[in-house]
Amino acid sequence: MLRVMTTTRLLAMALLLCLAFNCFSAAKPKADYRDENMITHGPILGRLSSTGVGVWARTLRTGEFAVLYGTDPKRLDQTAGPVKTQLARDNTGWIHVKGLKPNTKYHYELRIQGSRGRSGRRGSFRTLPDTRDYVDPKLNPRGLFNFKFEFACGNNQNPKHSSGPALPTFRTMLREIADDINFAILNGDWMYEVRRGYTPGQWLGQVNVPQNQLPDVVKVAPSITGVWENYKFFLDQGAPLREWHRNVPSFFTYDDHECLNDIWGAGTPGLRDRRAVFRDIGVQAWYDYLGWANPVSFKSNIHFGTGKMKARSDVLTDENADFTKLNLKDHSNLHVHWGTKTAGVNDTALDGLNDGVPNAQVYRIEKVLGPHKLRVWPAAKADGAVNYSIGKRSYYRMRVSNCDFFVCDTRGQRQMHDTRDPYKKISMLGPVQRDWLINGVKNSDADFIFVVTSVNFMVPHVGGGAVRASNKDDAWTVFYDEREKLINTFDELKRPVFILTGDLHNCFAIRITDNVYEFASGPHNSNNHWASDEGGRPPNGKFKYGPREVDILWSTFFLTDVPRTDLKHPGYCVVQVNNVFNNPKIIGRAEQPDQERWVAFPRPQVIFQYYDGLTGKLRYAQSIRAAERK
Repeated sequence: MLRVMTTTRLLAMALLLCLAFNCFSAAKPKADYRDENMITHGPILGRLSSTGVGVWARTLRTGEFAVLYGTDPKRLDQTAGPVKTQLARDNTGWIHVKGLKPNTKYHYELRIQGSRGRSGRRGSFRTLPDTRDYVDPKLNPRGLFNFKFEFACGNNQNPKHSSGPALPTFRTMLREIADDINFAILNGDWMYEVRRGYTPGQWLGQVNVPQNQLPDVVKVAPSITGVWENYKFFLDQGAPLREWHRNVPSFFTYDDHECLNDIWGAGTPGLRDRRAVFRDIGVQAWYDYLGWANPVSFKSNIHFGTGKMKARSDVLTDENADFTKLNLKDHSNLHVHWGTKTAGVNDTALDGLNDGVPNAQVYRIEKVLGPHKLRVWPAAKADGAVNYSIGKRSYYRMRVSNCDFFVCDTRGQRQMHDTRDPYKKISMLGPVQRDWLINGVKNSDADFIFVVTSVNFMVPHVGGGAVRASNKDDAWTVFYDEREKLINTFDELKRPVFILTGDLHNCFAIRITDNVYEFASGPHNSNNHWASDEGGRPPNGKFKYGPREVDILWSTFFLTDVPRTDLKHPGYCVVQVNNVFNNPKIIGRAEQPDQERWVAFPRPQVIFQYYDGLTGKLRYAQSIRAAERK
């Protein structure tokens, strides 16, 4: 009897609740908020020019978003887009906002298509100046203008190896320089390997799609879901990082941690190495989240596929591909993937395992034999199906005023080095990229040339961890032959060449020759390195490691008696290009507005300003003038 009464009472209560919430209403129920799509990550700004900017975002599910923008934050009266996010790119996408006015501050907000209102994800940016607005036939005939940018590397958020997810340097930069610089260059190691075990199954649950909708890229490279998860994790944790990216347009390089720590040999045919053949998986995820922001000259995408190989044969067959449509000038070499669930996990214990598929290694593409066949070298070791990728060239060149930027890829075609023979004739860049760089600087008419390389030029990176410790050197100091050719080429220009580097988690300024300098900046957040990790270099003064003696003008420097976990001294560098000065005829008159009159310096100058990442205080500055123009 008691059971019947209890059941009756429960049914009555349920009826009352349903009535209260209109459960039996004839009207169509309102959609649950969870049924609506939303923006989960972003915005991120990139592709900055005098007339445009790129705006990136990620959505919960595949959908569309637009950018509302205008010069008045209260009146965003212009719209760009919409653009559809792609499941195969982890529901990311970006819009190129064009037709903007030069040197103008804009405000913007993202709007998800079909939503009930705005996203609340907003920010601002300023377009670059335009040369045409500064031309004065007598005072500034080339239309030069001043600009500033920030650069550094190393955004690790692991509290054991960094200042943690609080990211104090980004807080400092938001306070001190965000409104004063035109753009930033993140010179590698934006993120680190923390969630590489995130599986395709977990990802399918995250994006709420069934197994039969799994994108081809995930079928071929399932470990890409772990790299995607790393980017989301870093954005989720790092509030200052998110704010920085929605207000400061950036350009990016990728270094090892975007792929896999100490990735070497990706450009060495015949190399069988778990880390090397992870390149394209990491780089594709980098393009999905960051690499889109760069004005890359090579339009082809990384090609992923599943093929067949036969033992002792040099032919790869893929019936679903059409290799005749590949623009091999845009592509690099071919990798057969390792094929294990832990392929992208940063664990030194995994490096000793030979558990990858038998044909996993680096291959050179010899010839396209037809729509479905490629001749490669070396020949296959065994019969079987393989998952493979063909990489793309990721270096680029851009011009700002009288400055040329050559932004290099130091990982994609890097040949395997040997610390026992640093004079070996091997290449960091690969022959194609090296020729592009040499020919580019020779043909440049810029007053200043910036060469951006994620790894250090004159200081070795020989310590800092157990990964590959027996052959450890991430820097150009195991590529003397190629490095010296580049230095000699740069020096012959008789103009300032600035090599911007990262990776080592320290700042330094080095005079290589009277015309060539290296400026390293960082880390943004990662722990610093000891001097013993850097070949025993001095804090400043003469330093010789290899064939060339250089002069270290200034550096951050840490002795080995400080525990690594206490090396929390982040830094960043602001580069100020002074081309013109303002000499108005009228200023301070009530009856007339102030006037601008930009006069060109006979010899413009660049000032490198290094700041403490915790306090924002100036640590060091170096000014270098342009050569006299003939």
